[in-house]
Amino acid sequence: MINYKKSGLRCFKQGRFSEAMNFFSMAYEQNKDEDLLFLIMLCSLAKKAPDEGRMLFEYSTRKNLQRENVNLDEILEVLESKSDEPSELDEQDAITYEDFKTLSKKSGFKNVFENIMFSTRVLISNKNDFLEFIGDLIKNDFLDMSTSYLESAANMFGDDERLRGLFEELEKRKNDENLHKR
Repeated sequence: MINYKKSGLRCFKQGRFSEAMNFFSMAYEQNKDEDLLFLIMLCSLAKKAPDEGRMLFEYSTRKNLQRENVNLDEILEVLESKSDEPSELDEQDAITYEDFKTLSKKSGFKNVFENIMFSTRVLISNKNDFLEFIGDLIKNDFLDMSTSYLESAANMFGDDERLRGLFEELEKRKNDENLHKR
């Protein structure tokens, strides 16, 4: 007998969201599990907004999620409503992370970030870019802000080797800073 849920999970991880949705639907026909309905809705979101869908998928499949009191259906609903709205980047005073990186290459990360940090949001849509951004904050001595973002990332992504490396780099920078203050 085919394990439709397992096949759906495999397809989702490969970015084949329509196929994953079909497998999850077949699994739901066999077993009326609410988690399968969530995965079906997640596939629908991922077809419209792949980065958000993947991020929520990664978060929802974490091992210790059952111990947390998180309503994933509410998060999915918010993301679906956002993906249905037209983009209003200009009205929100926001730039994409790609645009931010382009500006940083021309004028330097620290200079660009200092110029926009109180007036403009940087929209980061995936885990790798988020971790890269935090690393750049640390390298450019935005240590308090780095700490805040790293704590949020630890809550979202759990035990990740890159996070541990960023925490270590942050601690090293803080220790170096303390030595220079003496």
